[in-house]
Amino acid sequence: MDQRPTVADLAHLIAIELGGNWRPQQAYYGPKALDYAATLTHLDGRQLHLSERFDDPGHLHIRGVFPVTDYPFRRGERDSVRVAAGEDPADIAALISDDLIPVHRDVHERVKEHNREQAETRRSVEEVARDLSARLPGARTRIDGTSAYVYINLEPGEVRIGLDGEAVNIALNDAPRIIADAVVFAVSRFLPHVQTPEGEHGYVDGYIL
Repeated sequence: MDQRPTVADLAHLIAIELGGNWRPQQAYYGPKALDYAATLTHLDGRQLHLSERFDDPGHLHIRGVFPVTDYPFRRGERDSVRVAAGEDPADIAALISDDLIPVHRDVHERVKEHNREQAETRRSVEEVARDLSARLPGARTRIDGTSAYVYINLEPGEVRIGLDGEAVNIALNDAPRIIADAVVFAVSRFLPHVQTPEGEHGYVDGYIL
């Protein structure tokens, strides 16, 4: 009796049909090889994941793999294809080429560009937060992705300067008005796009907008 081919076996045959730019890889869970999963990796770094799910035996589910991201995926950008595992590898490869790869290639590039922009924003926010913190005595800084917070403990009271991309807000918690004005003045000189109380905006619920 012939042994049923594993998903890794099928991935190898499909890779041959897709051409020389795709490489099949066995999937592992720790040191253990998985018979029901494999990966196809393109020379440019894109990947396709192939698996036979426990709730759908006898069928391959093939989907594009993306880098870790907070990119806002829209409908259709992470679709997969489902085929019978016994289909001709050439037919499976043709389906992948026609229905999966074009969308995955375009979305994969958008995800990478989004990640590059987020990384640049993160670096910029971190630099501004640390420079601002260094200019304000007793300030401490917390970085959270593309957002950062600079805290000044006034005992009593606190000033919190929030940086979210290019947006800035200043929260005043029981801070004396003269101290708050001084902090706002200092921040407005370091970050000229922040409105001060003398500008067209002012204090609203403890925030300067």
